[in-house]
Parts: sequence; C-alpha cells; structure tokens
Amino acid sequence: MLKRVTVLGGGGIFGGRIARALAATPGVAVRITGRDARRGAALARELGVEFLRVDLTAPNATRAAVDGAALVIDAAGPFQRRDYALARAGIESGAHYLDLADAREFVTGISALDASARERGVFVGSGASSAPTITHALVAAVASDFAAIDELDLALSPGNQNPRGAATIGAVLGILGAPLRVWIDGAWRERRGWGDVAWLEFPPDVGRRRVHNCALPDLDLFPSLFGARTVRFRAGVELGPFNRVLSALALLRRFGLAPPLAPFAPLALRVSLWFYSRGSKNGSLAVWVRGRARDGRALERKVALVTAEDGPATPSAPAILLARKLLLGPGLPAGARPCAGLLDLEELLAHLEPLGIWCARGDDAGVWSAPPEQVRASRP
Repeated sequence: MLKRVTVLGGGGIFGGRIARALAATPGVAVRITGRDARRGAALARELGVEFLRVDLTAPNATRAAVDGAALVIDAAGPFQRRDYALARAGIESGAHYLDLADAREFVTGISALDASARERGVFVGSGASSAPTITHALVAAVASDFAAIDELDLALSPGNQNPRGAATIGAVLGILGAPLRVWIDGAWRERRGWGDVAWLEFPPDVGRRRVHNCALPDLDLFPSLFGARTVRFRAGVELGPFNRVLSALALLRRFGLAPPLAPFAPLALRVSLWFYSRGSKNGSLAVWVRGRARDGRALERKVALVTAEDGPATPSAPAILLARKLLLGPGLPAGARPCAGLLDLEELLAHLEPLGIWCARGDDAGVWSAPPEQVRASRP
C-alpha cells in the first residue's frame, strides 16, 4: 500500500525538488500543495501526482493539508512568523511531520510538542535542511578527534546563480541589524544581525568570501550538543556589492533609521534577479572546528559540502532522506525535536555525490582538498 506524503510549497525551489525525489521513490504517493495553483498543478501533472491548492492562512487549511497523509513536509516558509498549527494538525491526525525551517526560535521551540507527539506515536522534526541537520553532520564527522571543542565556526556562502525565493530573502532582511544572542567564550553575548564581518577561505572553487552573523538554530543547539565554548554561524552572498548594501541596511536598522525590511523581500528578489548572470553557481556550507586533541595539542579540523551546479540539492536532501526513513523504514522515534543528529555525513554524501556535490576536508596545514576527478569532469 502506498504511503502518502503531502509536500507544502511543493511548487517552490526546495519543495519541488523534494516532491520530485519522493515521487520517484517506490511505495510513496505524493500530494503537492501550495497557493500558486498554476505552478503547483503544472509540476503535479509533470510528476503524475496529486495537487491541492492550500493557503495556510485560510480557515481549516491545515486540516486539508494533512488529511489522509502519513507524512507532512512543510517547505513553504518563511517560518520566522509561523506557529505550530500544521505540526499540531499532523499530530492530531496521526501523521509524521518535517519542515525545512531555519528560523532559530521556531526550530528550537518544536520540542514543546514532544509529549503530544509521543502520545500519538508520530515523529515531528524541525530544521530538516542545511541547518541544523547538515551542519550537525559536518561537525560530528570530525568531533571525535577532539578531547574538547573550543570554537565552532559555521558558514554558508551560496553562488549568486543559484535559485532563490522571496522567503529566503525575507529571512535575511529580517535579521539585519537585529540583536542576536551568540555563545562566545562560555557566555551569551549580544551581537547584531549581519554584523561582525569576516573573510573566510572556503574550498575550491568557492574561495575567499565575506560572511556576517546570522540567527540560525545552531547557535542555541550546538553549545550543549558539542560542548563548544564558542559557536558562530555566518553567511554571505557571493557578490561583494550586495554584501555591502546589506551591511549598510543593517546599520540603518540598528539605529532605527530604516523601517522593517522583511516586507520588501519581493522587491529585493526582483532586484537580485537583475544580476543573476553575475558570479557563479559555486557555493559551500562549511564548518571549522578548533580545540584540543586527546594528547593536549591544539587542533583544527574543517569540513564542507561544495556545489558547482545544483545548489538547492543540499538543503533539500535531509527532508528527502528523513521522509524515506519515516515512510519506508526504519522509522524514527516518536516525539518532537530539532532534526540535528538524525543523519550522518555518509548518508548525506550517498545522496549528494551523484548530484555533483562533494565533501572537502582541511588538512593539518589548513589546506582544503581539491574536487574529485568526477566532479572536475562533469563541469562545462
């Protein structure tokens, strides 16, 4: 018997990729939902799956989305101003739930649903995307080398030619200049969103890029999960002028000289698309881990995922892999929690490497490994 999965936002950048992958999975029936009937229905026809128009702001919309589903995946976003109505509806109907949220409070707060999820015997997971699922897998891949971890530096830098949506841009605009709690030297300290500019050397062919403070759930989760004394998450865009404009807007917001910027996300998206042909598709999600080895010496390890062509494949991978576990086995323990620690790096790479996404590691001298030959050969 087919297991039905509802993908909210299935016509979008990440939801569409998830719907496509699950539609090609034997034993799974996919239902795409979204507000854009034209785009969603077109993809549904292409994949031979069901489409249901759902506007989550409408009455009873969550009930329609979860009806008859064994699993609900929320890829709609943005999650910064969302509640847990959809997850609660899933629990009430006996459906598992996953989302691609990277909103800090939303992801860490999902544990409030733990008791009700356990009672119904379903899994509820938030953050089944780049952060905190993949970032946790990257850190965990090298954490056993350390007796103690002093610093975790996590950073994301996508290529300018990767697809993006208004929800992603709105999330960035929303944190510009905003107060941000960061765990530094064993204490919570205040920083500002898109502040603390740093230049980091990513693997080839991404290279040196500018990054800034971001409010992701890793900041709350990783101090305890890895015992780190400092945890930073920074991000930046590939084109320098865009980074400088965002920094200027962050400064204006900090001093109350500009209105809230998230509502301008559709306009900002249109402007960014004027420059879509600039830059590259090369992007990376990377971690730098510093601390002490078991023999007491200072130690640094770094590991990253690198993409040259298909940027959306990385953040959509966790939801695909976790959905298959929930629908086809071996399953996941009932309860509600952030998705950190549910996938290891080997599982992710088995899915991502055939898509041309590779894993880079840094040696003791700090030099990143080069792309494998199959990645080089696949480049235009």
